[in-house]
Amino acid sequence: MSDWTVEQMARVPGVRHVVLCTTDGLLKARSGDLARDDAERLAARCTALLSLGRDQAAAHGGDPVVRQVMVQHDGGCLFVRGAAAGTALAVVTGEDINPGLIAQEMQHMVLKLGEAALSTPRRGAGGTG
Repeated sequence: MSDWTVEQMARVPGVRHVVLCTTDGLLKARSGDLARDDAERLAARCTALLSLGRDQAAAHGGDPVVRQVMVQHDGGCLFVRGAAAGTALAVVTGEDINPGLIAQEMQHMVLKLGEAALSTPRRGAGGTG
């Protein structure tokens, strides 16, 4: 998937970087200001966060579907959410943000692009994969 899919999200005030990745940590798209190596490391961290979230939900009787994970730290935040089957969207922000706006824009991106554009087929499922 080309990187144009994340550029609109990258223009939201306070957003520094955007990554679209598979839920097993492979980079699909990145905002233009993020080096590929850094984007690949971010994709791997997102996978780990989603895994922890699923484990937490399952351990406490919930559905192991994670809607969003947010990590707030000195210097900003990391938002991670499912984007479609097998795909996650990650947004790195600065400190001075409106978290509700970030979450809303992430949701808007996912709905606008849709399941067909964002989903990642399971490896080995049919075909020659």
